[in-house]
Amino acid sequence: MIGYLAFLIPALLGAQCILTLVLTKGEICPGQRGRVHKMLPVLLVGWLLAAISQAWAVLPLLSLLFFTVKVKTSKTRDSGPLKVLYGSNLLGFISWILLFPMMDMPEVLLSLVAIALYGSLLAHVLLTFSRTRLQAFHRILPFVGFISAIVSVLLLVLKVIFMGEAATAPYTVEIVISLLCLVVAMLVWTGHILLNKTINKWQLLVAAALLTFSAVMQLTLF
Repeated sequence: MIGYLAFLIPALLGAQCILTLVLTKGEICPGQRGRVHKMLPVLLVGWLLAAISQAWAVLPLLSLLFFTVKVKTSKTRDSGPLKVLYGSNLLGFISWILLFPMMDMPEVLLSLVAIALYGSLLAHVLLTFSRTRLQAFHRILPFVGFISAIVSVLLLVLKVIFMGEAATAPYTVEIVISLLCLVVAMLVWTGHILLNKTINKWQLLVAAALLTFSAVMQLTLF
């Protein structure tokens, strides 16, 4: 049983890649870059949780830790060991690939979509808490999440078909709750766009809680 790794590692990988993009390519001042850099310990905690069940997750953990403590927060792009950061992303990808032998095809596809879905939401939370002024991400990331959620629903249906009616019948309640939480999470996440309001960090935390609970319900099928 791979359990929570099927969603945790993709979430960390997706979020880390987005933060890497922001830190290295984002047109933001050193102060904003420093605040984003200070969000990296959240990813370190996530990789530590992953490393409890998968030894390979220690590698992205250690490399990201080295990058986090080595560079001055305002100098990430100018003098930071960016090759270490890129290497951490690659090691995270390898850690995810190593989950494949323990999953069937629908599970692999669900985990793939989780990189975009859970990774985008985690990155959105971290960017919002860092008070970034990259306003485009407040629309791009929810849009990516919305599309990913639709694909996730289709793959969850595929998983049910793959398992067969007899095998999934005992988990009907969990499946319904998972889908319901997923839909509500998307409404909450995109609420600022639908209502034309400013993004709220508590809104994102509620969406993250709902999406996490949806993932927990989905894991009953793994």
